[in-house]
Amino acid sequence: MTLATVALPDTLPSSTAALQDAFISYGRADSKDFAIKLNNHLLQRGLDVWFDFDDIPLGVDYQNQIDDGIERSQNFLYVISPHSVNSPYCRLEIEHALRLGKRIIPLLHVESIDRNTWQTRNPSGTDADWQDYQTKGRHSSFPNMHPIISKINWVYFREGIDDFQTSFQGLLDIFGRQHDYVYEHTALLAKALAWQRHQKQTQYLLVGQSRQKAERWLSRKFDTLDQAPCQPTDLHCEFICESIKNANGLMTDVFLSYSEKDRNLMEQLRLALMREGFTTWINRTDIRASGDFAAAINQGIEESSRMVYLISPDSLASKYCQQELDYARSLNKQVVPLLIRPVDLDLMADDLRSLQIINFVNKDDVDGSAYRKDVAKLVKLLQEDSDYYQQHKQLLAKALKWQRNEQTSSLLLRGHSLNRAEAWLKIARKHGKCGALSLQEDFIQESLRQPPNQSIDVFIAYCRSDADFARQLNDELQVHGKTTWFDQESIMAGAANYQEEILKGIESADHFLFVISPNALQSSYCTEEIEYAQSLNKRILTLLYRPVDSGELSPELACIQWIDFYSKKQSFKTNFSTLLRALENDPVYTRFHTRLLVQALEWDEQDRDESLLLRGKARRETETWLLEAEGKTPQPTRLQQDFVTASAAEEIRRQRSAIQLQRIGMGVISVISLVAIALGIFANQKRIEADNQREFASSQQSLAQEQQQRAESQTILAQTETSAALFASRQPFEALLEAMRAGIAIKNNQRPDSDSTQVVTTLQQAIFWVRERNQLLGHEGIIWDTAVSADGQMIASASADGTV
Repeated sequence: MTLATVALPDTLPSSTAALQDAFISYGRADSKDFAIKLNNHLLQRGLDVWFDFDDIPLGVDYQNQIDDGIERSQNFLYVISPHSVNSPYCRLEIEHALRLGKRIIPLLHVESIDRNTWQTRNPSGTDADWQDYQTKGRHSSFPNMHPIISKINWVYFREGIDDFQTSFQGLLDIFGRQHDYVYEHTALLAKALAWQRHQKQTQYLLVGQSRQKAERWLSRKFDTLDQAPCQPTDLHCEFICESIKNANGLMTDVFLSYSEKDRNLMEQLRLALMREGFTTWINRTDIRASGDFAAAINQGIEESSRMVYLISPDSLASKYCQQELDYARSLNKQVVPLLIRPVDLDLMADDLRSLQIINFVNKDDVDGSAYRKDVAKLVKLLQEDSDYYQQHKQLLAKALKWQRNEQTSSLLLRGHSLNRAEAWLKIARKHGKCGALSLQEDFIQESLRQPPNQSIDVFIAYCRSDADFARQLNDELQVHGKTTWFDQESIMAGAANYQEEILKGIESADHFLFVISPNALQSSYCTEEIEYAQSLNKRILTLLYRPVDSGELSPELACIQWIDFYSKKQSFKTNFSTLLRALENDPVYTRFHTRLLVQALEWDEQDRDESLLLRGKARRETETWLLEAEGKTPQPTRLQQDFVTASAAEEIRRQRSAIQLQRIGMGVISVISLVAIALGIFANQKRIEADNQREFASSQQSLAQEQQQRAESQTILAQTETSAALFASRQPFEALLEAMRAGIAIKNNQRPDSDSTQVVTTLQQAIFWVRERNQLLGHEGIIWDTAVSADGQMIASASADGTV
């Protein structure tokens, strides 16, 4: 495959928009013309190349431009010649490319130069100078070649020996190999460097699908036949693992317990674990400034799946290491001991000595192979039963939070999380030393005792860059008795149906809370969540966390008054009190909206199964709620309307003998009720009369009647369809009038049962959603008075326009 046939991504993130295909490193004295020729050929193939002749502006730091060019290039092309091999500048470029884990492609251009070439460049040089030049190996590409370059297969571009076009095609073939992997290496490196240059702030970490894609990239393995084209750097690994940690609420896979004197060995091990995708907790990076040191250590142990304990004489003597070990055991954590320096075994506790210890003490490990084997043993152990230990950690953290907040019910498990916890508990009861704690048992059992299908108070929508604030908000809401849907707690790690879980969370929540920031407004994930909440007519509340241009808000969000958590005029506590008051506005109405929505969605997902419709008291309560909905927020959705209409129509069909229409307004509703009841009575009378007609009517009369009925049915059908169309176009009162005309036609003309059923359904639909009382047309002035005739059939109105 040549690069010309490789499909590149259509769009790139802003931080990687300037990625380039290749960087050309060369020695000018030997290879300037060749480098220009190579650059031109690459450009002709549509590739983007960093070449110093074109890419270094005047008046800038030369070395910074070169370093930046190497960072942004997918392939580092090193043109081998005596000049480049012996150039300190080219050596710096190679070293930088190696630090960045770049794919390095050596191109052999000049093997050596002769005396004539040297003399041309050094006109005043003597024989002694030339001898000294040769003695130092500066005339050849081989004596002083960088050892890494010497180990990589070269592409031969020797002038007068190798065919340029053939070699160039070979270079393009290399570009095409594992192109996606190399591209992702460069894109992730650009983002990781931006994160590093911004003091590793949370807002620069990966989120959503970008993070998941990076995890897959890091986990990809190559064999000896399919060698890795480039290597992830330590920065790559840390950046990806910190993004994973941030996505999981700062929970980690491994807590590293060690003595400060073993810090270098710990760092080496930590990097090896991150290279395998494991998130780690260490005191040097995971305790925030001014935080409670002891409490932070305990929380780190609680929220890690396992503890890896580095055994050395100093760690065995450390009271801090012993406290960490004791606390981990008290929580039924799995402890993995590593012997990193020789110790007196008699100094070890019996229970620690009884564990399987991985021995990292390798005195004869010259090439590091023994160390790599020990790391592989550790990785294999940590991968075993990892799902069990992850759930152990998550349930422990939630149970402790529940216990520390006076066992408030808002912190209990629900739905899918509760089902998984119950299944985990059955396994944990048989797991021995790492089984369930009594606290976890109590927490799960109390969660099971909750009433089923409870709605959630708040769904928290935020951008991952604002995760710290969102976590604080979630904690405060739960402590104040509000049930929340917060992805870091509500979605189990590794859940396959991540997006589906989010949508279900929005559906089940009474309020949709959106944390506003510039990144949140640009996030496609936040946009999708907002649009879905709006489609469900959710009550949306907004919090301003970071300043934004109000013009960037959608019209729907712009009309909502946000609660300003950014301004320093009020404290977090004051703003939070404002939020609580907003959440407590008409809670009964809002909760009913959520419950009815969940029922309607289930009905719709099950192909509108009639068995899921409302009946009896539930239907009557819903109709009452709908009457109260006018002018309130949130408004009923169209799906909810369809659900209630279908429920009413089904009840009419089940109880044809006594169709009961709810009274909604003044005189119009009374007339509708009479029509609907008459339709029910007529359905029975019609069957008796039809039997008599079949016995006594002549064939000619039947034919004429059939033709007349067909014409009348067509008229009624047209009126029914018109009513349905008016209802669909949000003209419920006009739809009601048209349905009434069809109903009266049935009553007067004694239409068949099939017409009656369809009209009653349409009529019922119109009745439920009408919001007008009556319409009197014809006056142009104010109506001063009205009078109703004794028989109730006429209304007279007197107007300021002089008419009656």
